[in-house]
Amino acid sequence: MIRPNGLVSFLICYLLMILSCTPLRCSALESAFPPGYPNIGGPPGYTAAQRQVFLKTFQDGLDLAKHTVLFWPCDPANDEIYTRYFDPADATFVNQMFRAIANIDFNLDLTDPQNVAQLVSQPATWNEKLSRLSIHFMEDHPGVAQIPAPVRGHGSCQPRFTAAYVVPTDGGRSALMSVCPWAYVVYPFLHDIQNPPAWAVDPSKDQSKGPQYYDGYGCESLGISDSWLLYSLSAMMLHELMHFPGLFEDVPGYADHITIGISKDINHMIGDFIGPAPPDGYGPYNAMLINRLQPKDAKGLAWKGIWNAENFAAYAASKYWSEGCGRTFKECPNPTAADPFERHQPQWPFWS
Repeated sequence: MIRPNGLVSFLICYLLMILSCTPLRCSALESAFPPGYPNIGGPPGYTAAQRQVFLKTFQDGLDLAKHTVLFWPCDPANDEIYTRYFDPADATFVNQMFRAIANIDFNLDLTDPQNVAQLVSQPATWNEKLSRLSIHFMEDHPGVAQIPAPVRGHGSCQPRFTAAYVVPTDGGRSALMSVCPWAYVVYPFLHDIQNPPAWAVDPSKDQSKGPQYYDGYGCESLGISDSWLLYSLSAMMLHELMHFPGLFEDVPGYADHITIGISKDINHMIGDFIGPAPPDGYGPYNAMLINRLQPKDAKGLAWKGIWNAENFAAYAASKYWSEGCGRTFKECPNPTAADPFERHQPQWPFWS
């Protein structure tokens, strides 16, 4: 792992501060974004304030990828979090996938403190391939209905338990992402976990020695092992970006590593494992099993960790909170550990 000191340590702390900003404090977000990267929309009549929530959701996913690159282990083969979710032989490829999302040069040497300092201090830049991504918040993307059923799959904001989904277009070079209302019901913003607001105070706990929060808010309430409590909207967004093949077309060896797809034209696309055992690839426990056991999917194909989008999200979340909370989270003990439906519902972020 890169262990920065001095100026570099200060700059990485600065990055963590940016990651914890709220939509109101980040009202200048939109002016900092290159126009049209990507196309972001929502239901008719959505407000400028609501758009800031959309932009914050998207940017948090990119920032989580950047954090993952900055805190990359020096020896992935002996890093317990990395080996939980990926094969050591794939370490360079996994690193470059995160770099593609964060728009970090594949060849930038991050063992050089000067490079780290420059990367942390410079304004955020976007991978130009994100201009081919169209994101629609709070309902199904209107373009999805025009996509043939085999490619469209079963993605839909109904039933309500769908947080988001991606439908690739143009052979995977472009994509449509739908972020459903349920995402904001079940996932808090990263800053709400890192710096819990007043609504996260748990009145059933003893408050005599300072604020005590609901499970899933604040480092002391995240437990000791990987669980759904480590997940935020940033992890959700990072997961969905893994389903956009065009974003990774320049990653060396992408087609050689990702040999699964959804159609004849889209045959190199990271997916979501469907069992029977485990029944699916969601959550840190099932993601760990996919890497460890390489189980066969419903079609009899043995999966790798790099094929399952959740493995990238679970790794990034565990790494983020291990660094942020100053302790390494242990492996998830069971598939229902800290079920997201049991976490206190975050405050609805949309206003007038």
